[in-house]
Amino acid sequence: MRRQLAILVSATCLAVAAPAFSGDEELCLDCHVPSEDWEGMSAEEVLATASDTSIKRHADNADFNEDQLKAIIATLLAE
Repeated sequence: MRRQLAILVSATCLAVAAPAFSGDEELCLDCHVPSEDWEGMSAEEVLATASDTSIKRHADNADFNEDQLKAIIATLLAE
């Protein structure tokens, strides 16, 4: 029973995070060079801007939830 629960929890975590692992960073890199465009910005500031779907090029970000955007931003800022 515990093993099934552990497998279920692991699968759920992967399913939630999977979209952020599928190369969605490339969507941002079509327009941005993180080391230049986000220099001096915190992850929270980048998230606020990325979440602003009134910016035409950020409209596609509406498909992501906040955790997915955070994962994408963390990956890009780490590079």
